[in-house]
Amino acid sequence: MYIFSFGVHFTDEKSCRLHFKEQRDKEGVVCNRCGSTDHYWLKNKWNYQCKSYKVRLSLRSGTILKSSKLSFMTWYKAIFLMSATKKGFSSKEIQRQLGLKRYEPVWAMVHKLRTAMGQRDGRYTLEGMIEMDEGYLPSRQANTITKPKKPVEAAKPRPM
Repeated sequence: MYIFSFGVHFTDEKSCRLHFKEQRDKEGVVCNRCGSTDHYWLKNKWNYQCKSYKVRLSLRSGTILKSSKLSFMTWYKAIFLMSATKKGFSSKEIQRQLGLKRYEPVWAMVHKLRTAMGQRDGRYTLEGMIEMDEGYLPSRQANTITKPKKPVEAAKPRPM
């Protein structure tokens, strides 16, 4: 996705919330208390409610967005910035690009996103013919630990 198409799809907080809700509904919502997947959506509260225990679940609960006070728009912009380039962004650069004052919530958000991206990459294995543009593959010798060899003694003359 390009920056212009991102701006068209996610124009405001509401569009980000609606997209997140659609994705969350596809994955399924699970009750924290009973583990049930039967729930209904409270449109005026922006919450799910479990049908059996009547427990309310926020849109963020059970996701990497839980316990974050940053807006959905901020999360979506950070995800876009982190996935748009090969080299990635530092937390400080994302803080600067998003115009946020405090570093700690940005660092926590970026840390959660990198963890989620790493877990996602672990689920897929490459098979067959693989073509790479750039890369660095270290030699196997650099990764092995060599034990020090015992010094070899010179042969001693035999007594006669």
